[in-house]
Amino acid sequence: MHVHVELPEELDVEEYRLRNARGEIPDHTPYGLHHLGDEGDVVTFRRPAHGALAYASRKVRDRLDMYEAVTAVSGAAQRRGADALLCMDERNGLPALLTSRRRPVVSGVGWLVRPDLLRPTHRRVAMTALRRAAGLFTQSPGLVPILREHWDLDPDRVHGVTLGIDPEFYPEQPWEGRDPGGVTVTSVGDDRNRDHATLVGAVERVRAGGVPAWLELATTLPVQLAPEAGVVHARRMNAAMRGLYRRSTVVAIALRPNPVGAGLTVALEGLASGRPVVATDNPGMETYVDHGRTGLLVPPDDPVAMADAIAELLSDPDRAAQMGQAGRKEVEARFTSANMAAELRDIVRGVVG
Repeated sequence: MHVHVELPEELDVEEYRLRNARGEIPDHTPYGLHHLGDEGDVVTFRRPAHGALAYASRKVRDRLDMYEAVTAVSGAAQRRGADALLCMDERNGLPALLTSRRRPVVSGVGWLVRPDLLRPTHRRVAMTALRRAAGLFTQSPGLVPILREHWDLDPDRVHGVTLGIDPEFYPEQPWEGRDPGGVTVTSVGDDRNRDHATLVGAVERVRAGGVPAWLELATTLPVQLAPEAGVVHARRMNAAMRGLYRRSTVVAIALRPNPVGAGLTVALEGLASGRPVVATDNPGMETYVDHGRTGLLVPPDDPVAMADAIAELLSDPDRAAQMGQAGRKEVEARFTSANMAAELRDIVRGVVG
């Protein structure tokens, strides 16, 4: 089988490989999709546009709700010889579905929630594209019933895929590598579903309760954090995140209510690093964070519950360490990019026949 992967416009697989070789980013290819070829299948990646074409593509994309229509057309010749196309999300998945009639398309869905929340034109285009898909997948269990029911799609063509990360890039960090005092809480995230205000409020409550928690928060979003309570790393950390995970006792992720799987990657990075995770209990999070065994789940919009969970683990480092060890084992067994690619490969093989 030959599967052609249409990456988002900003991803150049050759540049990505070089950055991985320098130790800057995880996996040898975006999302670890080179693992699609682990059983001998041929995997090719769309080459990015350059120059005037890239400029035009960005301009059009910005006017089309970030859908990458230009590269779907200009890159069509690169699809020759492929048995199927694979796209990881809607940005290039929907354009591929609308421009490829000769071969089946399997697309990820990460952000389309309910059709009634979209503008009428957007809704019609999305519905047309999704119904053409040979297969659709999502890494958030909360989106599976939404796609099947609200979008009225064939249930057999909608698949849940287990998110995976590169466990070698995020090694288990030694417990003794934590900051002195063992009170550091780490978090990271830039998307609109992050609720850093609740996280900061939780850390402030922990401190007010007598535990001198220290928050290291990596985000480019605006955050108000008192200097005595922590530090905001207002940049993309990439490989430097491993240092933050090493220093931490707890990885905490506060999220607004949503079904799209926000925060899952950070949760897996924390677990892989051997740290317990405290996270908002949104739909699907329980698939990745086993409450009471690898971390603690708390209701959304509840700084008191998040504070109690953080304080519970900071005050019981032995239990926190056991959770971290269990989390690392879970990542190695279930949540690797190789396992994710194997699930995707099975879906693609199923539509190729």
